[in-house]
Amino acid sequence: MKSLWFFMDKLQDYMKMAGAFCIMVMATITCSDIVMRAAFNSPIFGSEEIVSICAILTMVFALPYSHKQDAHIGVEIFVRLFSQKTQSIIKVVTGTISFILMAVISWRLFLFAGTIVKSGERSMNLQLPMYYFVYISGACFVIFSIFILKDIIMFFTAIKED
Repeated sequence: MKSLWFFMDKLQDYMKMAGAFCIMVMATITCSDIVMRAAFNSPIFGSEEIVSICAILTMVFALPYSHKQDAHIGVEIFVRLFSQKTQSIIKVVTGTISFILMAVISWRLFLFAGTIVKSGERSMNLQLPMYYFVYISGACFVIFSIFILKDIIMFFTAIKED
């Protein structure tokens, strides 16, 4: 089991780097587009599409890392007022609901990507096949679901992370 979690942690590190790369691409394309518009009165064709796709990829690549860092939004102000036992119950219930929700989102993203493949839908300007990005998003949500499941398993087995 430890080797699976080690693999997942390494995968999460690569996803974090991919998200950082997408942010770098977004900044580079945006700055280049501004310079091209100002200097040569010629914008970069499809820059809006590239930036939009990179923004989506940044978000899905960052999901496991933000979960690991506990950087997501919570209502801890109210939860802190409860007893430790009640806080544990709330943590397990919200973790289980989150796992189910993310698993359903993953499943629906894969179904949606299949529909896009059949319809042959492409992006407006650059004519990029959009199903690749939907499949990537679905895979990232699967990995995110596994990290949520890991937290639930760790809670019940009382194993603490290093």
